[in-house]
This record gives sequence, structure tokens and C-alpha cells, in this order.
Amino acid sequence: MNNPILEIIIKIPGILVGVTFHEFAHGLMAYCFGDKTPKKEGRLTLNPISHIDPIGLILLFFMNFGWSRPIHTNPTNFKNRKPAMIMVSLAGCIANLLIAVVFAMILKLLNVYNIEYDLFFQILLYGIYINIVLAIFNLIPIPPMDGSKILFNLIPPRTYFKIIQYEYILQIILIILLLIGAIPMLLNPIVLQIYNFLIKLIGL
Repeated sequence: MNNPILEIIIKIPGILVGVTFHEFAHGLMAYCFGDKTPKKEGRLTLNPISHIDPIGLILLFFMNFGWSRPIHTNPTNFKNRKPAMIMVSLAGCIANLLIAVVFAMILKLLNVYNIEYDLFFQILLYGIYINIVLAIFNLIPIPPMDGSKILFNLIPPRTYFKIIQYEYILQIILIILLLIGAIPMLLNPIVLQIYNFLIKLIGL
């Protein structure tokens, strides 16, 4: 796309909706399991400003991979800690996949009724794509991604404590891999498989 302003306009809805619902889903799931920390910190809101991380947002716009401001939870408030932690960690990714489906359904309706509005179509297509990206990217099992929290609740405590010693180094490695394009290169085939499946499902 040769028009950078138009490209930003196309990306804004999908990114803001994806980031907002991702973190809101984490907070809501934690609240449902008995942890009121997200509510006390004002994170049980659909206001995008509460969930945006400036660096992560910039990366999302320019690299299609990035992150939002993480929700803080207090696992000691969970009655069944491990299942709760896993569900809280999964909630954001599930929310993003559901949003991708919703965007696809809207696109299908527009197609059925022969509503032609190229800009809106591009916004919806990108909304599908970026929400799949957010879901898959967050499942990476490296701190601080959601996938690491799922993994840490499935492995023995001894293994967890060995891995967590290198948390800071792993985070640096993750950022480097993201900046050099290795993460997009590895994850894009998975993202595109899901994206193409949804597009075929709605008959486009």
C-alpha cells in the first residue's frame, strides 16, 4: 500500500479492538475466578487507552506483531490456582480468535447483501488477520507471553524455577527475534492457515 495514512486508518480498528478485548478478557476471567485485582486497577474496561502499551502498539502498526499492557492478577485469590491461571492466560487468545470470527461474519453479511465499500472491506480483512496474529503470538511459551503462563502451570515446579531464572534473557531474545523478523517468519504460516480457512469459510 502506497498511502501510509490510509494504511494506518485500515489498521486502527482491528488493532484497537484486538488489544482491548484481549486484555479485557484476561481481566474478566480473573475476576470470574475470584481475583478483583484487574477491577481495582481499572482494567475491567473496554477503553483502549487503559490497555495500550506504546511500544507494543507501534510494533503492531509497523510490523503486525506487538503486545498490549499486561493485566495484573494475584494468583493467591484463585480457589483452584492452576486451572484458573491457565484459563486466564488463554482468555485473551480466545477473545482474539472470536473477534476474528465476528469480523469474518460481518464481511460475509456485506458480501451476501452486495454492499461494496472497499475501505470497509480492507478494515475487516485486516481485523481478521491482526486478531489471529495477536492470538498466535501470545501463545509463544516465552515470558511474558500468555503461552509461558500456560506452560508454567503445566510443568513441574522444579522445571519452572529453572526456566524462570533466565526470564530476563528470554525476554531479550524474544524482542530481538521480533525485531529481526524471525517471529513473523515463523508464525505467519500458522496465521495465514487460519486466516485463509476463515476467508474460505465465508466464501471469499
